[in-house]
Amino acid sequence: MAAAKAKKRKKREGQRYSAQAAQDVSLARWDQGAAGPANRRGLVTEDRGDIDPETGKAVNPNGVKGARRMDMLEYWHRRGTITTAGFNAGEKLRNAYEATQRGKSWPESERVQSSSKPDQAVAIHIDRVSDYHAYAKLVHRDDQRIIDACVLSPHTPAAAGYKREAYQDGLRHLRDALERLAKRMGS
Repeated sequence: MAAAKAKKRKKREGQRYSAQAAQDVSLARWDQGAAGPANRRGLVTEDRGDIDPETGKAVNPNGVKGARRMDMLEYWHRRGTITTAGFNAGEKLRNAYEATQRGKSWPESERVQSSSKPDQAVAIHIDRVSDYHAYAKLVHRDDQRIIDACVLSPHTPAAAGYKREAYQDGLRHLRDALERLAKRMGS
């Protein structure tokens, strides 16, 4: 109580407390993920909004932004390095390859350790490998190295031997290889 009286005594007579000046409203800082340089590699910050069904454009009235990791195929597609048909062919091939790397899949009703059909996991894996093989056999043998480096693993043309001055040649080879693959897939 003595401290409160001391504060009152320090105020000059006729002085009053005033309200603080109005400030701009600041929006909440949306979660952008970890801020370290290794965690930010390959991240793209973009608007998070709903698609207006009438116009087909994204509507984001609150300015909400979010971060997501962009793979190299999408990056090259956005920059115009590869065509849409090539991008779609590369996505199909990569998705089929990644499916072969997944563990066994069980239907929701059979999430128990044992199954009445123990060979079901083998059949699922054989189906996945067959799907990948159907796409992989369409890759021209001259394009195998660039497809392995840029589509099936997260690397750039440099991993396929196109370094420094030859990097642009590697991107052209990737574009041509994906175009050939798209034509063979019938896309």
